Amino acid sequence: MLLALLCACTLNQGPGSQPPDAGQNPGPTPAPVDGGGSGAEFDPSELDPASHGGTVTFESIGAPGWYPSRRDPETGPCDAYTASGCCLSKHTIESDALTPWDEDLIVTLRGPMKLKQFAVYQPAVESPGPWNLVSSWDERSPKSSQGLNFSGNNTEKNGFSGTIGTECLVDVSTSEDFACGPGSLPYCPPQGSGKKTWGWSGSKLFVMLATMPHAASLGHACSNNSNGNWFDAPWMGLSVGELVRAGAFGSCQCYAKAPDKWYLGDGCGQFNVFEVVNDNNEFRNLDVFSTNMFGYAGYVGEGPCGSRCKVDSLGGEVDLIDKSKVTEAAQGAVASPTRGPGAAFRRPVSGYRYFLVLLDVPTRTVQLAVIHPLSVPAPVGALLPGLPAQLDASTIDAVRTLRLPR
Repeated sequence: MLLALLCACTLNQGPGSQPPDAGQNPGPTPAPVDGGGSGAEFDPSELDPASHGGTVTFESIGAPGWYPSRRDPETGPCDAYTASGCCLSKHTIESDALTPWDEDLIVTLRGPMKLKQFAVYQPAVESPGPWNLVSSWDERSPKSSQGLNFSGNNTEKNGFSGTIGTECLVDVSTSEDFACGPGSLPYCPPQGSGKKTWGWSGSKLFVMLATMPHAASLGHACSNNSNGNWFDAPWMGLSVGELVRAGAFGSCQCYAKAPDKWYLGDGCGQFNVFEVVNDNNEFRNLDVFSTNMFGYAGYVGEGPCGSRCKVDSLGGEVDLIDKSKVTEAAQGAVASPTRGPGAAFRRPVSGYRYFLVLLDVPTRTVQLAVIHPLSVPAPVGALLPGLPAQLDASTIDAVRTLRLPR
């Protein structure tokens, strides 16, 4: 999802540049939250027949490199200034362990979408051991979220109801305040435009129970322009927290190394986890997700399947599509930085699915899964549907090694 950036500058990489940045503030470790162990409730009309599910596994993710990061000009160091006086420094990354997706990440949700549950798990320590429920939201008590902050689409005033209309955007982050102002790292101006918060750092597992009906049946639209490039195109994206706190594509950001060449997305980039593409051209397909991540390390994944991937002939049991044959994938897809998955998830328009996003730092693995509530595989039965307060490391391993539909 590429949006135009407004700043024009290039970082100085020559001999006169400042020393590489020693590292970003990793942020606080979210504390475990109360609750868990409560499966979702459904009306009969909310469940379509059971489907087979699907997984896409990205292996060997992460690479050394750098991206531009905003700094307080009073404390620097500044490798470059934009025309507006914004101070940017080279944030140097030496590790290949899931970088930069091991940094603090914030979720962005775009409608049309309706959620029943949203949960985040993280390890108690970054080593084999239990994982704790650190953030949770449930539609049965929407004003009682724990460890979460919602912003956008009037959620700051009205709270999050679970419904996101077409072209509406909601950012989801931890409830831990990010102290903007002098000396903040990465820098953001003093808070005058609302609360700023941290994302989730290190390993994390996102669990989202959602359906994504077509725009006409959901309502609550932020735009009725059916010719818009986001119309009827749900999306779950992950961004380095700095990008979101900067206003996501404002005049001073980390998205691209040379922001006048924003289309390269070669800075901190973005992870389009589940994205329906509507560009009103041959790439448009409102029933199939594309999945890709890009940034300083390059492009990983695959773009949209386009009009070639018609799902009309596929049965409702199909959640993962073999893009070459436009049939159900024979097994869960496995990808790497040098090999795309060759498969795409199908958008659930008439029933709910669990969307799992595991980012496991020690194994450099990103695991994506789509699971029907009526067809939860036994290996992940300790996670779904109960969403308990704590998970054994063996359950995380089961999520990571799951291969669906077979």
